[in-house]
Amino acid sequence: MCLSLAELGFGSEALQAPTPPLQTEDRRNEELPADHDAQQQYASGNEPIGALSDWNTKRNSTLSQGTDSLAELFGYFEDSESNTMALVRRFGLSEEENQDGKYQAIPPEASKEVQKNIERIPDRQIFDFLVQYFVTEVHWMEQLVHPPWFLAQYQQWWSLERLSSVGDVEFAVLLLRICSYASQFLPSPSYTIDRIRGMFLADIRDVCDDIAEKLAVICAWLDARGSLLRVQHLSFSGLQSQCEGRINAFWEALSSAIRVAQRVGIHRTLTASTLRMHELEKEMRRRVFCNLYIWDSLLSRQLDRIPFLPAGLSPENLPRMHLAPNVDDADAPEGFSERLIQARLADFWRSFNPRQGAEYDVTVAEERYEKFCTDFLTTLPPIFALEPSEEWDERLQMLPLQRQILHITIFDSLCYNFRPVLLREPSHVQSLPAYKQVLLSSQRKALAVAALKVLDGVSSLHTMLGGSHTRFAGIIFPTFEAAVLLVGLCMDVDFPGKGEDGPPSTLDIDPLGSGKAHVTRDRCRQAVHDALARLRTLGEVSNMAEVGARTLARLLGIAPNPHSASAERVPAGSIQMLTSSSDAAQWPSSEVSNLSALSDFSFTPSEEIHTSWEMLIAGFDSSLNNQQ
Repeated sequence: MCLSLAELGFGSEALQAPTPPLQTEDRRNEELPADHDAQQQYASGNEPIGALSDWNTKRNSTLSQGTDSLAELFGYFEDSESNTMALVRRFGLSEEENQDGKYQAIPPEASKEVQKNIERIPDRQIFDFLVQYFVTEVHWMEQLVHPPWFLAQYQQWWSLERLSSVGDVEFAVLLLRICSYASQFLPSPSYTIDRIRGMFLADIRDVCDDIAEKLAVICAWLDARGSLLRVQHLSFSGLQSQCEGRINAFWEALSSAIRVAQRVGIHRTLTASTLRMHELEKEMRRRVFCNLYIWDSLLSRQLDRIPFLPAGLSPENLPRMHLAPNVDDADAPEGFSERLIQARLADFWRSFNPRQGAEYDVTVAEERYEKFCTDFLTTLPPIFALEPSEEWDERLQMLPLQRQILHITIFDSLCYNFRPVLLREPSHVQSLPAYKQVLLSSQRKALAVAALKVLDGVSSLHTMLGGSHTRFAGIIFPTFEAAVLLVGLCMDVDFPGKGEDGPPSTLDIDPLGSGKAHVTRDRCRQAVHDALARLRTLGEVSNMAEVGARTLARLLGIAPNPHSASAERVPAGSIQMLTSSSDAAQWPSSEVSNLSALSDFSFTPSEEIHTSWEMLIAGFDSSLNNQQ
């Protein structure tokens, strides 16, 4: 983004490769055995077992017999100020721990194995193409690396005659996983190809993944503690699993990344190690931790699992540097703002997590919604508000996309606030006081509005991205989930009903209130139909979309037709499994449809703490205080 490959002196041959018409790519990479996830469990919290072979045995035997590190054998966090290791240091006894493993030399035996794998790497021009595509078209979503640093390291890495340190090998793993991840977004409207330099995208992914896994195992054997580089490449491994429709593998990779992050103290800001770090590395540690917190919060909610990280982000863990965007204006929004707001959003809802098995209380759910509107939505910067300012949209190309993703996540979180209304038993609903029954009916309409907003947002995002085939989980996952909610609501033949919508709203910002009066059964059915058509189209390249479409179509097959005399009456507030004989004729036809180079960086004044960050972090502090 800040630097192009051409500006860094890379050849342009790969970028001028012929571009044949868009073809559906070979999906061999997605045809996985049934036990694939089991085979990909992580060894020693670092890497998949599939890549270990003899090196796994070597690493385990070395850790159990050859190491004399107190921190490694006892598992202590080396920069702790309170554990037993801290006491040992305080009493005057210290050992040579806390050495940065990325500078560690590679012994001859490992060097041969590293070189053997490096020689298998595809042609550099393939990597030049994928690196440029990643920086310009993919990086904006998670921003796990700083592009100028990454591009400089990339050029330097290729100039090495031989990889001599763990950091060199760790960067190779990062590079391989970034390129493999970027290839998941190809072909695309801007690059209508299914191969690069004659090599199929699926083959590029296969060889990159295989080499990365083998090199990562060697890195873990040489340096068990890890580094920021390791957290980054484990994160990219998880993101690729997400694109491949293997969310459980993403969860496992996230677990591994968080464990490494904790070992190297990314969750801590003021430690002996950080005092010696370059400011850019400190900032990237904060940004990576921010992403880990977002994914942990989102996945644990979606999968109904216990988060790996505790709730409550300290302002000290939040990004604070203004890494100037590619716009010559000191007032330009920081490119990471959307991720910071996503972290605030995750933190807001985690502060309300009910205990497992707790009964849904309509009053408490309504209070959560009102607090969200008054304490969170009102703090959004104008460019990210639900009715946004678009003054920067033409100059910051990815800003509209980031805003769209944020809005989808906001309405998706509101779906989770109200979705328990679909699980109420009829007897429980009928036993509620009259005012709570009115409130429950209103919340069912609010859920419908939120789900419709998600589907509208996803449709717009897909169009903004070119409307082509994609494996992007940010389109597939919310499409499926929101559509299921609408089908669930329409299982009640009386929905949306003619009852009251509850008391008039007094909120200044009420994103669901005005839409409740316009919810109709036909609108919900049409939205589900459109969602099914999108999933079926994306199912041509995504297993996740294909299975989602199949499941959604089966749900449509059991949805009742309120205009049919044979339709079963499903009491409001409940979902009952209907027989396949239910008349679904009124549903629309589903057929339509190494960090050592950091010292080389110099910073401009715009890279210091920026007022826009101070405003966002102040908003974060305010939201934390209001939740207490």
